[in-house]
Amino acid sequence: MRLTVAAIALGLVALTSAAYYPASQPVTGVKYADKDFLFKQKFFFEVLRNIHLPLQFQEYLPYTQTFITEESKYVNFSEVVEFFNYYKAGGFLPKGELFSIYNQEHMKQTYFLFTFFYNSADFDTFYKNVVFAREHMNEGMFIQALTMAVFQHPQLKGFVLPAIYEIYPYYFFNTDVIHSVTFRKMYDQKFGFVSNGKYNVVYSNYTAVYPAEYYGEDKLSYFTEDIGLNAYYYYFMMDYPYFIGSDKYNLNKDRRGELYVYMYQQLIARYYLERQANFMGPIEEFDYEFPLKTGYWSKLSYYNGIPFFVRNDYYSISKDFYYQVNLLKDYEARLRQVIDKGYYYMEDGSKIDLRKPESVEYFGNMLFTNPDSIDNDYFGYLEVIARQVYSGGEKFFKFFPSALMHFETSMRDPFFYQLYNRFLTFYYQFKSYLQPYTYEELYFKGVEIKSVVFDKLMTYFEYYDSDVTNVVPLKSTGEKFFDFSVFARQKRINHKPFTYTMDVYSEFAGKGVVRMYMGPKFYDVKQLQYLKKYFVEVDQYMYDFVTGKNTIVRNSRDFYYSVRDRTTYTELYKKIMTAYNGGEKFVLDNSEAHCGFPDRLLLPKGLPSGYEMTFYFIVTPYYAPKVQQFSTYDYTYSCGVGSGSKYIDDLPFGYPFDRDIDFSYFFTKNMYFKDVMIYHSDELKMNSSF
Repeated sequence: MRLTVAAIALGLVALTSAAYYPASQPVTGVKYADKDFLFKQKFFFEVLRNIHLPLQFQEYLPYTQTFITEESKYVNFSEVVEFFNYYKAGGFLPKGELFSIYNQEHMKQTYFLFTFFYNSADFDTFYKNVVFAREHMNEGMFIQALTMAVFQHPQLKGFVLPAIYEIYPYYFFNTDVIHSVTFRKMYDQKFGFVSNGKYNVVYSNYTAVYPAEYYGEDKLSYFTEDIGLNAYYYYFMMDYPYFIGSDKYNLNKDRRGELYVYMYQQLIARYYLERQANFMGPIEEFDYEFPLKTGYWSKLSYYNGIPFFVRNDYYSISKDFYYQVNLLKDYEARLRQVIDKGYYYMEDGSKIDLRKPESVEYFGNMLFTNPDSIDNDYFGYLEVIARQVYSGGEKFFKFFPSALMHFETSMRDPFFYQLYNRFLTFYYQFKSYLQPYTYEELYFKGVEIKSVVFDKLMTYFEYYDSDVTNVVPLKSTGEKFFDFSVFARQKRINHKPFTYTMDVYSEFAGKGVVRMYMGPKFYDVKQLQYLKKYFVEVDQYMYDFVTGKNTIVRNSRDFYYSVRDRTTYTELYKKIMTAYNGGEKFVLDNSEAHCGFPDRLLLPKGLPSGYEMTFYFIVTPYYAPKVQQFSTYDYTYSCGVGSGSKYIDDLPFGYPFDRDIDFSYFFTKNMYFKDVMIYHSDELKMNSSF
C-alpha cells in the first residue's frame, strides 16, 4: 500500500521536530511562551502521563467519549473519513494489545490515526480528538501517531514532548527495573513522593545477555542500549517515517533518500568505532541461507508482562517463511542489477541515470522503499521483510514482537548493525561507479591547515537518572499527579568537554566550510580506501576567513551534530506549570530539542593508557545550497524537517569520503589528519551539567 500524506492548505512547511543538521550559528534573542502556548504545552505532558491508565485530569473528561465529525473541522476530510470508517468497523488494534510499527497492518492504522490528528483545522478540534484517542486507541499506536502529528504539523512547531524513554520506559529499561519500581511502591507508601528526593531511585543494569564465547557482544551493551542512542533513532524515524512522503509532504526537500542512507552509514560507522575501542572484530556478516550466529535476549517485557521475542544463537529461518527469504534475495538481486546497469526506466519512459552523483537521492529512496521511491513494487520492502523474518516470522512477530520490530528498541539488537551493514553494501556499490573527486573538487586554492591541537580527550562512566514514573499505577488528579516521581539510575558513558584549536593560513577572504571527521587509526594511507566508510562526521560549520592567519577555537559543546541530555518529565512539567501560573517564564529554544546525536556518545570509550583515533579536517569553499539555510523556518526553536533549508552547503553528505579515493592527488593542503589519544577514567561520577 502506497501511503502518502496529502498537502494541507495552511501554507504548510513542516517545521517541527528533529533535524540532523542543527543550527550552525548561535541563536540571538530570547523568545518566551505565552499563555496559549503554555496551555497547549501542558496538555501534551498531561495526556502522555501514565498512558495505560485512564486520564486523571478533570478538564479533559468531557471529551473522552466522542470525536469531532463535522466536515468543516478538517482540512482534508476524505482522509479523515478513512479513519472514521475503519474505527466504526472495529478495525483498530484494541487497547492493551502489542503494537509494532513494522507490522504492516499496525502501520496502516497508525497512518489513519495520524491523519485524523494532522487534518484538524484548528487546535480545539485537534485537542478533543487527541483526548478521545487517548482513551480509546491502542497505547503504542497513540504515542507514535501523536508524536508524528506534533513533529510534522506546521501549527505545532516549537512544542516539546517528554523524552520517549520517559513516556514509555518499558522499551528502555529491563523487566527487573520495572518490577522493582512497582513492588517497592506496594510495600513502601512513602516511595516516589517528591519530598523524599533521591530516595526515589532504583538502579538499572544493562540488559544484554550473550554467550561469552561469541565475541563478547555484552561488552557493547553500554552503547547499544544507551537510552539517548535509541531515542535518537526513534526520533529520526518519527521525522521521516518510512510509510509517509511524496512531494506533497515536503520530506523530499531535505534530500530524504541521501539523508536516510547517510544516517545509517554514520550509525554503522559509530558502532564500528566502539567495537574497535573494545578490541572486538569487524561487524559480523551473515547469509539468509545459513543460521545466524548472533542470538539476542533483550530482557525487556511489554506492559502486560509478555516478554520480547528471544532469538536463539544460530537462529535459522523457519521453512514456513522461505518464500520471504526468496523475496529478499530477489529484491537484492534487482537492486544490484540496476546499480550495475547504471540506469532505470520509469513507467512514463523517462530514464534515471545512476551514474550521476545527484542520483543518490533516487537510490536512497529505492533502497529503503519509502513513498518517494520510484518503484516500490519492483524493489520491495527489503528492511521490513528482513526484520520480520529475523523476528520469528509471522507466527511470532504478530503476537510478541522482537526488539527489531520497534524503532525504540532496534539498536539494542546486534543483528541490527549486521543487517544495515549488509544493506549499505548496495550504497557502496552505487558510489563505486562514480568517478573519484578531481583535484579541483578537493583543493581550496590559497587555504592551508597548518596545525590542529586538542585538549586531552577523556571518557568516563557516570550515573544518570531517568524519570520512570509512568510505569507506576497512580490514582490522583490534576497537578498532584506530578507530585510523585521515580528515577531509574543507570551507568552511562560520557566524555569531558574538550576544545581543539586549528590554525589556517589563507590567501582568501570570505566564507568557507569546515568539516571534522573521526575514524579508526590507519598505518598505511591506502588503508583509507577501505576505512573511510567508518569515519564519523562530528562537526561542520561555516567560518569567515580573513587573509593571513586564522585561529579557530572550537568546543565540543558547540558541535553541530550534538544534543545534550533532556530535562526529566516531571521537572519539565513543573517548569511549564510555573510559567502557566504566572511564575518564571518558559523559554522557547532548542534546549529540549532532539535535533542530533547524543553529545555523551561523541567519543568511543578510551583506555586508561589511551586509545588512538584519527581525526580528519577539511576546509572547502562555500557552495550555497539551493535554498539558503534557515530561510524557510525559525531555527531558534525548530529544526526544519521538510523545510529544504537545513543544510549549510550543497556538498554531498560524507564528502569527500563518499567516493573512491585517487591517492595520486587526494591529500591537499586544505586537509589535515591528526592522530589523537582518547583516555578513560575508571572513576564513576554522578551526572552533572557542564
